[in-house]
Amino acid sequence: MSEFTDMYYFGIITVSTSRFYSEKAVDESGLLASAIIRNSGYKVCCRSLVPDDKLAITGSLTSMLFNFKPDVILLIGGTGPSKTDFTDEIVFKISEKLIFGVSEEFRRRSYQKIGPRGLLGNMSVGLINDSVIVSLPGSPDAVEEGLKVFMEILPHIMEVRRGKTHDKGNNVG
Repeated sequence: MSEFTDMYYFGIITVSTSRFYSEKAVDESGLLASAIIRNSGYKVCCRSLVPDDKLAITGSLTSMLFNFKPDVILLIGGTGPSKTDFTDEIVFKISEKLIFGVSEEFRRRSYQKIGPRGLLGNMSVGLINDSVIVSLPGSPDAVEEGLKVFMEILPHIMEVRRGKTHDKGNNVG
């Protein structure tokens, strides 16, 4: 969407069956993510709320990719070990390429903050077309920490993806 600027547009999909079917539930994590994104100088172009359902998640993700073409699609929720958590599997399946280091850093920080339970919250980062897809656990704390990790590397991901730069001299490993 923003091919030649440093302004990035985000789409947000909150995955929560309980919030989807409740008339009064507030999408606290989605609102927090929107605020963090805007406070980082970026824009939210679209948002949706879907239940923990493979078809609903895939449909919303696909629709957002092709109708709005955001630079980043953030999926919030559905990343844990529950039988109804499918978000990461969908990110893995739809992505052309996965970036594992961002997820590893998120888990490291989560473990430091909350101990072994931090290892159960997954974060996935994938690339498809010109968009970055990011999944985060649904808790507000995880959204805040995950976006903190992701925002640190977002400009470089976009530069490399768009062929602007790829400084091989600073890579380790």
